[in-house]
Amino acid sequence: MGEHGQQFAAFLTYAALGPVDGYSAEEWRAAIAALPQEGLQESAQALVQALEGAADQREEYWKNRIQPFWQDVWPKSRDLATPGISESLARLCIAAGSEFSAALNAVLDWLQPIEHPYYVIHRLHESGLCGLFPIQALRLLAAIVADQPWGAPELGQCLDLIVQADASLAQDPTYQRLREYARRRGG
Repeated sequence: MGEHGQQFAAFLTYAALGPVDGYSAEEWRAAIAALPQEGLQESAQALVQALEGAADQREEYWKNRIQPFWQDVWPKSRDLATPGISESLARLCIAAGSEFSAALNAVLDWLQPIEHPYYVIHRLHESGLCGLFPIQALRLLAAIVADQPWGAPELGQCLDLIVQADASLAQDPTYQRLREYARRRGG
């Protein structure tokens, strides 16, 4: 796509998020669907930037802009999912704040292990969402952490917060897998 292609994908995404007279969801869907793989990655990144940029209005921005975009415009074929898109969507969930659970439910099928999960895990830990939404935080971590060769130092801290919020999750096989991974990788 080149530099201008990436800018075009981001511009297209921002335009589709805002109310633009004369364009239907079907037209936006067709335009986004026509993007090549790297354009879709850029679109996912633009969604994160838009939501993070909404600051204290991010929950409303999720409900009124991002969620409708996801439902009506984003391609439905999960064959298009990549680790890069997964990383952006994991960050999108975290940026949704109190709408974390709704965001995770919306994008969960698109999540997959990401090559370097450190930043996402750092953001999740920093957000306080592990204590507020322990089940969902565990689901997010399970989706993006597989058996990457390098651990994320804050993974163990996230897992601690998850079981502090819901002690029953200590018996969950997913939790136990992640705890063992964190132990092996020094997290």
